[in-house]
Amino acid sequence: MAHPVSLGIDRLHHMPNSHHHTHITPSLIEAIRSRYALNWHGIHGVSHWARVRNNGLKLAAKTGANRQVVELFAFLHDSCRLNDGYDREHGRRAARFAESLLGTHIFLPDHDFDLLVHACTHHTWGNTVADITVQTCWDADRLDLGRVGTIPDPMRLCTAAAQNRAMIEWAYRQSIRLEV
Repeated sequence: MAHPVSLGIDRLHHMPNSHHHTHITPSLIEAIRSRYALNWHGIHGVSHWARVRNNGLKLAAKTGANRQVVELFAFLHDSCRLNDGYDREHGRRAARFAESLLGTHIFLPDHDFDLLVHACTHHTWGNTVADITVQTCWDADRLDLGRVGTIPDPMRLCTAAAQNRAMIEWAYRQSIRLEV
């Protein structure tokens, strides 16, 4: 088995949009990996999370979203999936998992943590109306649909930044590479 932080947590500091302090620590990755039931390198695994992080941080620079919430969402939103197909409750399970990590691996003010829980809980339901940070989280995930052969539909994206044709094209190119 690969080391629990085989994403290469040190790579996070050298990834695009990594000019700020990351909240994705080796201990957080280990906690997520210990619970993750699917293929670590599968379509909902660590490479997807890293691309969602990159998408989210790029969007947050334009939307003003809370970067810490966006970054944590990226690594938590699919962490409690039971399968790669239909799993309507995985977002709610991810939110509960985040609650279990609060104070040990996640350190956010209450308001920001509430945004993270909301973003995780509702990310699969196709919602587009929410706080700008939550919208940015959802867009970051939806922009990574190229990994499953789907070009993101601007009508299903929440923010003008994500709906921008250049952003969609950039994110699509990243997602079809299937790596970070």
